[in-house]
Amino acid sequence: MPDYPQAAQAYDLRMRRLSVRAIAAGKVHWRSVSGANISASWQEALASLVPAVTTLQLSVAAESVDYVSAALAGQGLYEAPDGFADPRSFVGVAPDGRSLSGLLLSPATRAKTAIGAGASLAEALAEGGRALDMLMKTTISDTGRAAASVDLAARPRTGYVRMLNLPSCGRCVVMAGRFYRWNAGFLRHPRCDCRHIPSTENVAGDLRTDAYEAFNSYTPAQQDKHFGKAGAQAIRDGADISQVVNSRRGMSASGLMTKEGTSKRGNFRQASGRSQRLTPQSIYQLHKGDRVAAVKDLERYGYILPGGQNPLGALRGQREGYGALGRGGTRVGPTAAVDRARETGARDPRIRATMTEAERRLADAESNWRAVQQGRNPAGRSPLTPVAAAKAEAEYRKLLRMNGEVFTR
Repeated sequence: MPDYPQAAQAYDLRMRRLSVRAIAAGKVHWRSVSGANISASWQEALASLVPAVTTLQLSVAAESVDYVSAALAGQGLYEAPDGFADPRSFVGVAPDGRSLSGLLLSPATRAKTAIGAGASLAEALAEGGRALDMLMKTTISDTGRAAASVDLAARPRTGYVRMLNLPSCGRCVVMAGRFYRWNAGFLRHPRCDCRHIPSTENVAGDLRTDAYEAFNSYTPAQQDKHFGKAGAQAIRDGADISQVVNSRRGMSASGLMTKEGTSKRGNFRQASGRSQRLTPQSIYQLHKGDRVAAVKDLERYGYILPGGQNPLGALRGQREGYGALGRGGTRVGPTAAVDRARETGARDPRIRATMTEAERRLADAESNWRAVQQGRNPAGRSPLTPVAAAKAEAEYRKLLRMNGEVFTR
């Protein structure tokens, strides 16, 4: 996908305009809040703000379902839908599944919390206003994503590619060009501006859809900023960009070790048999300028992979691939399940290999909670502790509320 589709450019412009209108409406209503009674005055303002936002949501949803067909047609990839998504079904719903009115109560709570923490009234109202701005922007963008996703799901053999909007952080760069057929688990962090581009396949080779092209488009200083000095050097030395970025998720406080990939199901542990993994940072510290020795340890600890730097991802095989569970098509059961889903156009939601990322997160959280209910520690063979039980409950409760969706930080 070398060129950013014209339909996507036009759609982005319309979405930005609708987002600006939503933020402006929020600002007008927030100005009516009385410092003497924040909650009551905001409740009164919501009586007119909520209908205004739902009207904008309807416009966003209608634009989004029309956008999918236009974007596919612009690439010569049109597929007729099996049914039509109803834009009205996306109205009045917040990104986290709550009612829109319930979501919009939170800026008043934020302001009152700030006052309780010692902020002045002016500072507290400003903080509530900023929270409202973010809610308006997120509500518009997520309504659009949801509507487009449903319309896309109704079209056989289609999915979407994740395209960067440079400059992008390391967490987004490693997702560049990832093709999703049915996956609703688009991980993003606050203010993430990556795009869904409807398509039938991923064509790597463009810096918006190829993680390595994006990385190489940065200056060395920018690479160090977005990937960390050691991480950027590891990528320059041939390390897999996903392995480097993901290693930061389980990094110890010292930065020397990472838990990423070291669990019993972890890819690093299953490939190497090791349960301890050094970070790129500790590898470079250990070898102090000896690049040859550092590269050997990058290979030893699973950062430089036998297949090299694959822009389509080390675990996904060719194009869409078979996901982490299929290991590039080498695992028979998950691979067969994915092939059946592709051939029939239907998937069994009980099979992990064809679950969306969101469904898999929710299923795992439910399994952990059931273990707690049976008196077992879901994290291992050690006795169940109150802390472990509370953690499993909190995680399951959160993912139930979010329907498995998460926002990365």
